Amino acid sequence: MREPERPTQGSILLAVGGTAVWLGRSDVTLSYVRAGIRPLLLASGAVLVALGLAAFRGPVARAPEGHAHGGVGPRIGWLLALPPLVLILVAPPALGSYAAGQRAVPVADWVGHGAPRFPPLQRAVAGAVPMDLSEFFYRARFDPNRSLAGARVRLLGFVTHHRVGGAYVLARFQMFCCAADAEIVEVAVRGDPTPRAAEQWLLVEGRWQPPPGQRAAPGTVDVLPVLLADAVRPVAPPRDRYEHSLLGW
Repeated sequence: MREPERPTQGSILLAVGGTAVWLGRSDVTLSYVRAGIRPLLLASGAVLVALGLAAFRGPVARAPEGHAHGGVGPRIGWLLALPPLVLILVAPPALGSYAAGQRAVPVADWVGHGAPRFPPLQRAVAGAVPMDLSEFFYRARFDPNRSLAGARVRLLGFVTHHRVGGAYVLARFQMFCCAADAEIVEVAVRGDPTPRAAEQWLLVEGRWQPPPGQRAAPGTVDVLPVLLADAVRPVAPPRDRYEHSLLGW
């Protein structure tokens, strides 16, 4: 069987490389990987595009006389162009409420070995300390110095489908490298009388409610930190829907 013809090879390389370049320049990439990987996508896409163009300049492979086949190889090779086409036409969204319901609340690796030293809180901006949802989550659960006590904070996240004791749950995914390794962090919001729909993004301001008595076992829904909200504002989803630092700061 003869090798795929160079025009076919070049076209496939152009399709895959062009998709990588498009992803590297588009915010769609942020649904799958962290922003720092975009330059690598651009570079790899540019290399594939260059190889594809070079393939068109080379000689076309021809089968020896008397050994021609039906060109099955090139036709099968075109299947490699389907994944980029599907990605462009039907781009999956970032992880949301449904995915949050399928993943367990994370337990930090250092649980049972002593909590880390938490840095001081940032300065308040417009009456509240801006804070990643994951930072609030870890401070509330594991900071022995109770640094959140008395502080008014501002959190951004999306509403999930499930509720905890009459409170809705505000969530955010924490991504280390890509969507496959993303972990969910959740905070129960109390004091907001307005019904909130799942997937709705909210900017919530309020104060941490310390848990009464002993905490439940780590990793269960009973240990979700509670935020007593005094101001809630619906907002548009952020450009990057994930948080990226290991501990939220």
